[in-house]
Amino acid sequence: MTTNSKIKLNLDSLKARKEWKRHKVKDGHNVFRILPPFGEASNGYPYRKWQIAWGLTDPESGRARPFASSMTSEKRCPITEFAYALKARAETMSSQMKAAGSSDEEIKNRLKDLRELISNISPKTVYIYNAADKSGEVGLLELKSTAHKSMKEQMTKYIQDYNQDPTSLGSSDDDSGVWFDVVRQGTFYDTTYKVEKLQSLVKNGASRSFVDDRSPLPEAIVENYDNLAYDLSSVYQTKSYDELKAILDANLPGIIEVVPDADLNVEPSIGELSSLIATPRQTTISRPVANATPAAKPASRVNIKLDDADDEDAGDAVVAHKASAQVVIDDDFMAEADSILNG
Repeated sequence: MTTNSKIKLNLDSLKARKEWKRHKVKDGHNVFRILPPFGEASNGYPYRKWQIAWGLTDPESGRARPFASSMTSEKRCPITEFAYALKARAETMSSQMKAAGSSDEEIKNRLKDLRELISNISPKTVYIYNAADKSGEVGLLELKSTAHKSMKEQMTKYIQDYNQDPTSLGSSDDDSGVWFDVVRQGTFYDTTYKVEKLQSLVKNGASRSFVDDRSPLPEAIVENYDNLAYDLSSVYQTKSYDELKAILDANLPGIIEVVPDADLNVEPSIGELSSLIATPRQTTISRPVANATPAAKPASRVNIKLDDADDEDAGDAVVAHKASAQVVIDDDFMAEADSILNG
């Protein structure tokens, strides 16, 4: 389906990042309304996947800053390759120490700094959405993989239940978005995330029931979304493989000074290690294929995309989007949605 609506350029999304609003997912309950896909680069998805490396310093400014991995655009990344090489070195050192009679605790202590470096420097996958909070402020909502997966499951269920777009700006009975509760619990490596549809208790005489919160967005958001939304493709600066390699090389002396075992040109002090460089895993991306033809379904009022394949590979065709547009969702998606819901 096509639409005559024009995609507007959101100039606010091009401002310096210090002026951008970022929603923080704090411990406990965090209520947000996910907003519609925005801009040509969205390709119809309400989120954008990024793989971000932290802990490196910008050689030009001398400041630590995040860098987007080049894996998405070039299928390779020097920071990821470096992390794999360090992991191979750590595994080899561990095997050598164990063969020499070292205890597990001794191995853990010896490799602590190297393993922490691997964890810190490895690019982390995040998904960014345009979202509004209950105060009516539009900002960037950044979710980790587990929270993102849970969010997509809840969106899929909403589509199944209502045949409506969960990101719609509307609030009418036949076209409404819904509020989500992002629940964060725990700390550090024990942190867990869960997403649920926000519900409210409704009394009807003696009976009580919980209903999904489809309360409206502020009119200011609905009427001015084109100027409030962010171009999710511009949140982080994208650099090429060679540019990232130059940045990593500039950071290596400082990294090696803190963690000497990170110098891949020098053998570690434990035995003779024959191979220190690991070949990065090659990822083959394939799109899911439905195993069965789903039963006939009524025309959907949804145009957002949520399929997992796009998380790994940017989509092909640009989908023109209008905040209130209603289009047909394809059968492959509905089959995948059924499999998610029915296990």
